[in-house]
Amino acid sequence: MHRCLELATLGAGEVAPNPMVGAVLVQRDRILAEGWHRAHGGPHAEVHCLNAWSGAVPEDATLYVNLEPCAHHGRTPPCADLIVERGVRKVVVGMQDPFPAVAGKGIERLRAAGVEVKVGILEQDCRWLNRRFLTSVELGRPYIILKWARSVDGYLDRHPRTAQEVQRISSPATDVLVHLWRSEEQAILVGSRTVINDDPQLTVRHVTGRQPLRVVIDRTGTSPATSRVYDASAPTLLFTSAPRVDVACEQVLIGEGQDVLPIVLAELHQRQVRSLLVEGGATVLNAFLAQGTWDEARVIEGTVHFGAGTIAPQPPAKPRAVTDHDRDRIALYVHDRLIPDDSTTPSITWPW
Repeated sequence: MHRCLELATLGAGEVAPNPMVGAVLVQRDRILAEGWHRAHGGPHAEVHCLNAWSGAVPEDATLYVNLEPCAHHGRTPPCADLIVERGVRKVVVGMQDPFPAVAGKGIERLRAAGVEVKVGILEQDCRWLNRRFLTSVELGRPYIILKWARSVDGYLDRHPRTAQEVQRISSPATDVLVHLWRSEEQAILVGSRTVINDDPQLTVRHVTGRQPLRVVIDRTGTSPATSRVYDASAPTLLFTSAPRVDVACEQVLIGEGQDVLPIVLAELHQRQVRSLLVEGGATVLNAFLAQGTWDEARVIEGTVHFGAGTIAPQPPAKPRAVTDHDRDRIALYVHDRLIPDDSTTPSITWPW
């Protein structure tokens, strides 16, 4: 199962809105074949694995997979049917899939065909791997990652500001890591103040990967039409109170006095956006924290000293992990909903 999880991570940033899945065909202590879900709309992990084994499946072989095989026709045929057709006699499943179209039906179909099925192996690790997918299915909203960088004295930026530009806090090496994070999520969000102050592009440039949907909350329409977030380098979704004809992007209108965060999350969920990276600024980050609507927080502390500026948000809990990255320090916070106590901390390590 550990190998299934390793394989599944190879689909990070490529398979969403599908879950990450790996599969391994084993005979006693020998791996016969393996595969993983590589791209949304493409063959599932079980298909890649079984196709990699051209002969008859040995009677004593076991197929390991970290998530329940599907039993419905989507973009691909049911994996449960293929497993039965190829004569697999035993299947070990990391966890049941809560997606309504599956939700135990794949396991039921296998057992009805005489396949021995064992469920619940490294389940906490399996849940952690697919925390984005599971949050979307179970809570009806994207998985929310808050990210901010703070100076060594606790500020998001330096005051007074003298130019419309990003004030660098993290090192170039950490900037590359942040772009990797962007490539792994389906959407990235900022508020109008960040657009006005920093003019960010919010794209993946330092690594190879998929461009996230850029989401801007600008209730009053104050962000300049010339801002880079409105360029053609990636799609943008604007939440505002009145239609803007000076920017070429999709727009969602919000009413006066409406709480914008539930509207944003509902719209993204409807679009099958499983994960959202929130990059600021302080007002937006604090709004998510105040409502308890977050799943992870990644806080980068640089070595720069600002002296005065916008006070960084207060971290929501004690960090689950702290690591040095180049000259910066990164603290990872995880909501108790995901990891209730230290005894259930998954063994999967964070890639940075």
